[in-house]
Amino acid sequence: MKFYLISALCLILINAVFASDEVSYTGTWAASQYWNGELPDIDLQGNSLRQIVRVSIPGEQLRFHFSNIYGSEELELQSVHVAKSAGQGTGSIIVDTDTEITFNGQSSVSIPAYGDIISDTIPFSLSTLDEVAITINYGKIPAEFTGHAGARTNSFIELGNAVSKETFSDAHKFVRWYTISAIDVVDNEKKTEAIICYGDSITDGRGSTNDKQNRWPDVFSEKLQSNPATRHLAVLNQGIGGSSLHGPNSAKWPTGLGRYQKDVAEQVNVKYMIVLYGVNDIVYSGKTAPILIEAFQELIKRNHERGIITYGSPILPFKSNDNWTEEFNEIKEAVNEWILNTPASEGGFDAIIDFASVVADPNDVMVFNADLCDGDGLHPNYLGHAAMGNSVDLELFIDSNDEEINSDEENVEDVDIDDSEITAVSDAEDSADAE
Repeated sequence: MKFYLISALCLILINAVFASDEVSYTGTWAASQYWNGELPDIDLQGNSLRQIVRVSIPGEQLRFHFSNIYGSEELELQSVHVAKSAGQGTGSIIVDTDTEITFNGQSSVSIPAYGDIISDTIPFSLSTLDEVAITINYGKIPAEFTGHAGARTNSFIELGNAVSKETFSDAHKFVRWYTISAIDVVDNEKKTEAIICYGDSITDGRGSTNDKQNRWPDVFSEKLQSNPATRHLAVLNQGIGGSSLHGPNSAKWPTGLGRYQKDVAEQVNVKYMIVLYGVNDIVYSGKTAPILIEAFQELIKRNHERGIITYGSPILPFKSNDNWTEEFNEIKEAVNEWILNTPASEGGFDAIIDFASVVADPNDVMVFNADLCDGDGLHPNYLGHAAMGNSVDLELFIDSNDEEINSDEENVEDVDIDDSEITAVSDAEDSADAE
């Protein structure tokens, strides 16, 4: 309890200093924060880290969120810059876009232990689905370094203060993010809204391809941007590998309910959530069907209290996974029965997005289709992610009361997946024993 009180107090105080209540924002990118005990092979104190993220919706003014939520000591950011990335998988930036990120007008800032910070709002021209590079020159770093292990995107280190350097070498790179937690765009006309994709490693992108941005939420975001009726919708991927929906919350294994305040309630202008949870609760956390159903009901209730429309998917098939048992399957089937057949009026989801049917083997719906699976019978490969993202019905996200947008679904095409450069897929950042 003390941890959360300190965190909330820090956030309130920092927001009062660095953020204006007169400005309206919508998140364009986010990543759930945790601490899995892994650090880069080079000490970042005094050195620079360049991290690449792909946003969803455009903007001309941005603010950035930085997290030290699991750090027991303060975290010092000596200098922070943002620029457009020069290309996928590279540590290079487009130099003439290099822009300083400031904090109450200053270049440096200290984030208190167990705290977060929000930058000043800065001018930066951000296009739809842009990849941007955020480069941080660090000062003091706590032993517990808050971040996101399942980045699926390479980050790069250079010695010293190199925040404006055009190219970071490949000598020290790794597939993790640290410190950066969200990017918001200014929307004073209040025309944009956000969708949170909430779940475990399937949503986090296990089985997708490093540096290709082809997780199912990425594909879904591209589909949204292909339709004039849904281009105003941002996608925030709040998946964490190994996460269960219910259970004790920890720095290494944040649960869906345990991290709700940070990853949902504190995100700005959220209208929708897509929920894909359950396997970890059954296989690794020992949850029964009633407990898991109650957890889904609690998540839906919290969302509805905030006006968030909540869509759910049945748990995906996993009979060909080594952990499958008849007992686990009975629990999964009972939970899926509730998900599919419980109306919102009785505490169920507002609608169903049936990813389970999309990835099921046509000859055995209890088995993950081998052509769409990464080989473990549990996670999709990049083709599976594409199938899932493309399967989402955009009509679920079109406001029938908005007469200014064209809701013609006939003009929407599935997102093409270019596999000409796709080779190996790295899952090194995920636990081998977690979904």
